[in-house]
Amino acid sequence: MATDSDLPVVTVAELGALVEEGLRTLFPDDLWVEGQISNLHLARSGHTYFDLTEPNDQPGEAPTALFSVTLWKGNRPGVERTLTEAGGLALEDDLVVRLRADLRFYAPRGRLQLNMTGIDPAFTLGRLAAERDRLLRTLADEGLLERNAGLMVPVPPLRVGLVTSVGSAAHADFCTELERSGVGFTILERDARVQGGGSALDVAEGLRVVATHRPDVIALVRGGGSAADLATFDAEVVARTIAALDIPVFTGIGHEIDRSVADEVAHTAFKTPTACAAAIVASAREVLDDLLALRTAVVVQARRALTSAADRQDDLVVRLRRSAEAGLSRQGERLDSAAGRLVRSTTVALSRHGDQLTALTARLRALDPAAILARGWSITRRAGGDLVRSTTDVRGGDALETRFADGTVRSTVD
Repeated sequence: MATDSDLPVVTVAELGALVEEGLRTLFPDDLWVEGQISNLHLARSGHTYFDLTEPNDQPGEAPTALFSVTLWKGNRPGVERTLTEAGGLALEDDLVVRLRADLRFYAPRGRLQLNMTGIDPAFTLGRLAAERDRLLRTLADEGLLERNAGLMVPVPPLRVGLVTSVGSAAHADFCTELERSGVGFTILERDARVQGGGSALDVAEGLRVVATHRPDVIALVRGGGSAADLATFDAEVVARTIAALDIPVFTGIGHEIDRSVADEVAHTAFKTPTACAAAIVASAREVLDDLLALRTAVVVQARRALTSAADRQDDLVVRLRRSAEAGLSRQGERLDSAAGRLVRSTTVALSRHGDQLTALTARLRALDPAAILARGWSITRRAGGDLVRSTTDVRGGDALETRFADGTVRSTVD
């Protein structure tokens, strides 16, 4: 074992040079390194910096390994061209990549770093596809692929939730399609990043927030992009959020070839934001058209009923007029007959009562005291005016007054 005096003594600069020399000996050429991008940063100088990590199996824990990566400005065009030719991939946080780099020791910072010179896009696409397939199988096994699709879409769907990047072309296309329909939609929108680091969590949170406002349907839309751009919509957190909602989710991801996991889990998937909005408009218009047709049918039936009622009324008026005229004629004849009978009976009654009145008048005249006196009768009264009807009504010495037709005689009873 070497003693302290045998140990080499070097300066920091010499140690850095030794490390650099050792690395060149161990790794004389570039090497392929696989890992996940994080903390991506594009500097104003044109250089790109990020960390390449080995994610921890425990969520939320620090990565098990990490290297700083530098993509120098001069190497950047070649890398971007490779990504574009592979279908439009782009470096972004959370993307798993296989990159070509040389390992160097950066003495001023005292750290190892990878200088990126190339990338294998097929590896990234393969990982994305494999992860997508694994997630789809898991969701299918849990019965989550059809859960949202089994929900009923309220008709008409007038309250529309919208999760997208507000201000983007997708946002404008979707809203324009709804607005020009003339239907009174209410749009409940939530701004969310649809690509890049943390975008999956942002979209999932947006879906949950919009759902609290109880829209009839939620639209998740974004514009066109590469296969890698769909990574956000292939994320497990987005898929499980959609499956857990009790509100139908429509997607308009804007990718003509591939379907994202979000498309598979959603109620209905459309190719573009415009197509998604058009479907909502069509659903609302179908109900409105049905209501308009029903209204037209009601109006037609009402008019027919009114016409029929008017015809029946006219017929009834004619029949009533005829019946009234016939009735009035019969009643007139009956009235004339009754009037004739009344005149005749009245005449007879008046004649009979006239005879009775004449007889009664004669009797009354016969009973007139003056007439009786004229026939030789007289009326005797006592001085007090009492009528003398019998000899028993008077006594001797009573003063009497006897009335004759032509005068009065006073006498005294002996």
